[in-house]
Amino acid sequence: MMEYSEFKRGIATSQNGKYTKVLFNIQQYITDDEVRAFYPKNFFNASTEPEFFVFTDNNIIRFTQNDTVSEVSYFKDFRVEKLSIVRTNNRKEELQLEIKLSSGDKFIFNSKEDSNHDWAYDYTDYIENIFKLLK
Repeated sequence: MMEYSEFKRGIATSQNGKYTKVLFNIQQYITDDEVRAFYPKNFFNASTEPEFFVFTDNNIIRFTQNDTVSEVSYFKDFRVEKLSIVRTNNRKEELQLEIKLSSGDKFIFNSKEDSNHDWAYDYTDYIENIFKLLK
């Protein structure tokens, strides 16, 4: 599985210049050592605006960006109310994780819908890592 620092380095040196602002925002608020898991939702598909989730020991931080605004949302000292992981029986690269917090916030991560064909297997690893961290 690709670690956060490797992922960040790969994005910074690739053709994905539009994500450098997101990475810059992340670096302003957390250090690499704080990251326990991460999820780059919609970074590699054109379906919607990207969201970047970082999981630390006590917080979930969501970074979003569009053409006009960047947003950082902290879910401090979160408590998971429901954690559900679903894998299709016929395709290893299709995995979905649903996280429902006691605050009512809900996150759904889907390896197939949130990525593209080239990244689907990596996304299953990211999802598995988040699941193991939160269970």
